[in-house]
Amino acid sequence: MPDAQNRPTLAELVAEIEDDIERADLEPQVLRAVERAIRHYQPVRFFFNEQILTFVTLPGTDVYGSGDASAIPNLMAIDSAVLIENGQVLTLRRIPETSIEALDDPAAPSRPCGFSYFDRSLRLWPMPSGEWTVRLTAHVLLPVPPLDEGNAWTDEAGSLIAASAKRHLALNSLKDAKLAQAQGVLVSEEEGRLRARSNVIASSGRIAAHDL
Repeated sequence: MPDAQNRPTLAELVAEIEDDIERADLEPQVLRAVERAIRHYQPVRFFFNEQILTFVTLPGTDVYGSGDASAIPNLMAIDSAVLIENGQVLTLRRIPETSIEALDDPAAPSRPCGFSYFDRSLRLWPMPSGEWTVRLTAHVLLPVPPLDEGNAWTDEAGSLIAASAKRHLALNSLKDAKLAQAQGVLVSEEEGRLRARSNVIASSGRIAAHDL
């Protein structure tokens, strides 16, 4: 059954692959192959792993993590970071963590104008003296879903993940060179389809990112 968001679950994707290769006895291997395929594509940017994050600064607090925006520890790339004050959008510039450490003066808080990303946390500089909304646009690591749940890896990218998993199984568990070759063609086609869709959505012909 689909999950609460009507997406195919991880268990359904595994069962589909088992049916395709006609090997219901390989469930553990199929699950590992699917998880491996997802991990392989997590660093690749697609339209479905882009996200807008917002959080509110706290006076005297310069480091922000999962408690402020759950995706902060899983950022793969940050496209932009802005601070919003009285309706005005002010760009936060990227500063090396070593520079912030050298410049930091907790006794002189102010409105932040820069940020760093270090230790899976976002650090603002100068240390905020008040409350402001910070908004990030970013490429976020999309996790492997639980067996009874789904996400874009089992839905929008389901065909890519299935083909990649079947290629891995063909090469390792099934020792079937023809199947591996056929699935390799499908992998290229599905990856190209998703990249093309992502580029169209980005409306630029390419996707640019500031890798972390």
